[in-house]
Amino acid sequence: MRDLLAAEWIKLRTVRSTWVLLAVGCTLTVAVGVLFCALIGPEFRAADPVRQRELDPVGLPFTGLQIGQVPLVVLAVLAVGNEYGTGMIRTTLAAVPRRGRLLAAKLALLGLTGLGWGLLSGAAALAAGSGALGAAPPAGEALRAVGGAGLYAALLAVLAGAFTVLTRRSLTALGVLLPLLFVVSGILAATPRLRSLARLLPDRAGLRLTQTHQDVGDLSPLAGGGVMLLWAVAAIVAARTALRRQEV
Repeated sequence: MRDLLAAEWIKLRTVRSTWVLLAVGCTLTVAVGVLFCALIGPEFRAADPVRQRELDPVGLPFTGLQIGQVPLVVLAVLAVGNEYGTGMIRTTLAAVPRRGRLLAAKLALLGLTGLGWGLLSGAAALAAGSGALGAAPPAGEALRAVGGAGLYAALLAVLAGAFTVLTRRSLTALGVLLPLLFVVSGILAATPRLRSLARLLPDRAGLRLTQTHQDVGDLSPLAGGGVMLLWAVAAIVAARTALRRQEV
């Protein structure tokens, strides 16, 4: 498995777009979070402690993660989809006939990449956003939120990579994942009767890991992480089954 991980890491790190997408995602996460905190800052500083708690000073800096996750999803999809698009997947499967191990290596590397990106982006967003907001979050809550950002990014990268194995095409995978995360999720969340369903979608559930305030009906951070984990596990199981049956 170590050799497989090393081989997959070489594939990922030698592609220039990998570093570009990670940098763009991190920049968007921090910039959007800071902008949002700067806009809400006056209201936050003028509010009483109860209202400040409702505004969630820990979760606000992570608002940009909703936008910054796009390059991460694109990276995970391309990391898997490019092999199918170029036909290199045939060479890879010839060298590694045990498809389950190959899938495990690919997804593990994507998960580790997402984890590192999420921790770095989350820490930067929290530090910059808190400064713009004018609030210093409790250390314990801050650490949990940054760790939650890392876990969410890791599971999201795994989910995107596994889904691409199912479709075998980057454009198809992006055509499903991006609308699901940004269109369907937003529409359901804005519809009162469907809001409870929106809370179970991967992005809405996973982002609860970075938030502390909980409205009536909201999933707890632990429950949100659990739902996101179920999405990732389901995608892995489906990808493993599909890869065993695929003729490439």
